[in-house]
Amino acid sequence: MVNKYKLNTGASVKDYNKVSDWLSFESPDKINISTGKVDIGQHISTTLALICSRELEIDINSIFVKKLNTDITPNEGITASSLSVPNSGTAIKAASIIFKRNFLDYAAKSLNLIKNNIKLDDGVVKDPNSNASISFWDFSQTEDFFKLSIPEIIEDINQNNIDHNFHVETKFINSIVQGEYRFLHDLKFDNMLHARIIRPQSYSHRFVSIDESIYKYLKDHNLELFIKNSFVAILGDDEYEVIKSLNRVKNSIKWEQVDKLANDEVFNLIDKNNKDTLVVKRGGEAFHENIPEIKSYKNSNYKTLTSEFNKPYLMHGSIGPSASCSIYKNGKFVIYSHSQAIYALKSILSNAFNVEEENITLHFMPGAGCYGHNGADDVTYEAALLSKEFENKYILLKWTREDENCWEPYGSASKNKLTATLDENNKIIYWSSEAYSDTYLTRPMVGKLEYFVSQRFINNDFKKYKAEPRTGAHMGIHRNLDPIYNFKETRLVKNLVHDLPLRTSALRTLGAFANTTATETFMDDLCIEVNIDPFEFRINHLDDNRAIDLLNDLKTQMKKDKLSENGFRGIAFSRYKNSASYCAVGVELTVSDNVEVELKQAWISVDAGEVAFKEGIEAQVEGGFIQAASWSLYEKVDFDNNEILSKDWDGYKIIEFDNIPLIKTSVINRVGFPYLGVGEAVAGPTGASISNALKRALGERIKSMPFSQENITKQLLG
Repeated sequence: MVNKYKLNTGASVKDYNKVSDWLSFESPDKINISTGKVDIGQHISTTLALICSRELEIDINSIFVKKLNTDITPNEGITASSLSVPNSGTAIKAASIIFKRNFLDYAAKSLNLIKNNIKLDDGVVKDPNSNASISFWDFSQTEDFFKLSIPEIIEDINQNNIDHNFHVETKFINSIVQGEYRFLHDLKFDNMLHARIIRPQSYSHRFVSIDESIYKYLKDHNLELFIKNSFVAILGDDEYEVIKSLNRVKNSIKWEQVDKLANDEVFNLIDKNNKDTLVVKRGGEAFHENIPEIKSYKNSNYKTLTSEFNKPYLMHGSIGPSASCSIYKNGKFVIYSHSQAIYALKSILSNAFNVEEENITLHFMPGAGCYGHNGADDVTYEAALLSKEFENKYILLKWTREDENCWEPYGSASKNKLTATLDENNKIIYWSSEAYSDTYLTRPMVGKLEYFVSQRFINNDFKKYKAEPRTGAHMGIHRNLDPIYNFKETRLVKNLVHDLPLRTSALRTLGAFANTTATETFMDDLCIEVNIDPFEFRINHLDDNRAIDLLNDLKTQMKKDKLSENGFRGIAFSRYKNSASYCAVGVELTVSDNVEVELKQAWISVDAGEVAFKEGIEAQVEGGFIQAASWSLYEKVDFDNNEILSKDWDGYKIIEFDNIPLIKTSVINRVGFPYLGVGEAVAGPTGASISNALKRALGERIKSMPFSQENITKQLLG
């Protein structure tokens, strides 16, 4: 007997509840999927196609995923927070189930067949007696198809185990490998101008004057200069001439520095500056309430420990710089962008340029993926602005590497302070965790145009804006501050720190990377203090069976492999946002006499609910591991009073191929359970497992990332 389950069709279906919102059958043997999520390398196109393929019993090569276009695709908000498969995947699964059920009813009625005896073959049902047939494509032309709606709950879904141990070729991979795939940077139109922005040293520089002699040079080289207050751009039909002229024009401009970036080390500023302080309660919401004092216990059998963890500013570090292309013609914009917030940008640009939304079309075009809020929104605004000034011409604007490194919004520097008390049974009876950080949420929005970095130069607006603390569950700074463990009593506090020096916004996981790293390293300090196995210690504080299963799975995986010579191991675990994927990570590393950390082996166990695309999950967590390992060991934005110093890859080091460990990934398949977002789940456990392995190697907890030769030596030598 086949088990049955029911499907909650999710958030996206509430706004788009017609099957035709998600599926279209435009030609024989081809099915188009619509989605409001963008593919930035996380394999969402392949995952969605696989979901549809399985439900409709159609070859995946017959299924095509439309690129997001604000005129025709669903508005599913920002592609963020590991919600693509839970939202879009669930909607497409639901649409496919409803379509197939109704198609089979239609085929049975049309061909006078018994529904339960029908055999479906690549979207076609044949009458074995007359050879008459009905196909998906026939049904899609009927009025019945366009009336099909998706309910909030779909009952009686077959719970079938699917073999995921086979290779699926990811969408677009052939054309990417063969150099045929078109990225945004490759766009070519007749009547197109190439553009670059001339930028000062830092955020607080005002344009004063320009050497007038530069205009003759520009005229001789068929170049245009656009200046509006302190916003300066150079444009021309020959991209090479534009690039060659950048420094010449930059050196002809005199700027005035209005304000310094910083007058103190950032972690001192985090301690000293004004803050909004909120209580975070179990469940992850934040409240403006009185902050309780940290408890102390007089019982001599209790043990109280404290810890602190510092994380520097981090870049998105997109390998390709941001870019956008825009044309303004007959009062309408057509814009190409690689932003993760295409629909939000449409509304913001409508507000910025006083143009009705129906007169703006945004196309998602693949560019530099970022997993967060990098320069993609800013460059789209700048391209649109220039296209409005140079009507009827396509403007292709590309940021330079220095633009990307110095002007994108970073992931904030942060500090975590923790206290915990263990009773005589080695159980944690009290847990206090405080997070200190700048905001992670400055995506531009209607009425907040100052979040565009160039808008401030356009208006000569150099004041600092005070961010408002977000209070929703697991938002921003307090994401994963509320631990999944069953501690008896918790004190959770978020501190939004004001007047910090650098521009910040969403970087993958927001505050969860720091909070999980701090939580899981402190859990390790506690288990070492009471001499309990780190797996056992965590399980002793869990009542979530899926979490316990995951830790046991990781333990089993790690036991299979021998310890390297001079190797040390660490583990860590979390459930992202306490609602998305469960992920546990083990790391083995060595530390050389020269205090250089080499990653030897890594093990990842992940529970992302029902598996839609196993290879995609493996790629996501392994890629996420590499990114988080890079954050942990190498990455840090350097700056002084005047400017960002990390202008290129020499100034901003990232992990290289010579320190990628052997990674083994175990995916637990929960058939019939909801899809869980997986992309961000691995980051925190990665940072903590590296830190925990280092603690065992060095005998001391390194309190500040990156765990570089410089930082380790500095702490060990005092």
